[in-house]
Amino acid sequence: MRASRMFAVLAALAVIGVSCKDEVTGIPAGLEVYTATLNGANEAPTAVTTTATGTAIVTVLGKQVTWKVDVLTAIDSISAGHIHRRAADSVAGNVQVNFNPTPTGPGFTGTATIGSQANVDDSILALMRAGRSYVNIHTKAHGGGEIRGTLVKQ
Repeated sequence: MRASRMFAVLAALAVIGVSCKDEVTGIPAGLEVYTATLNGANEAPTAVTTTATGTAIVTVLGKQVTWKVDVLTAIDSISAGHIHRRAADSVAGNVQVNFNPTPTGPGFTGTATIGSQANVDDSILALMRAGRSYVNIHTKAHGGGEIRGTLVKQ
């Protein structure tokens, strides 16, 4: 699990480094990287029984948040995805950033969201930095969310 998280972080840094014009380091100054492991057991207020799993990489540079979510095992009919404000552990929090994923069909496995970004205000960045945010992927069968994971700063 830890190796896959490290791989995800290194992959994100490589993508960002290739697109950066800084010839010295390839990584923009001030870049923050957050990751999440997504599964049904993390859903609140009640865990969801599902074989679907995923990973999320969220980067912050200034006020721009960029995300990539990979679904690692089959998931049925993705309908929404978000960064949420984490409330109490047994409560679903408010949506802070909407991913607007392309809806998928049954048995989808692959990248759920690629290259999406949004400019956010300081309150959302403060939540992420305080460990008070999570990624949630919603499906037709689980409108409240099928796989979820807390964003952790790397």
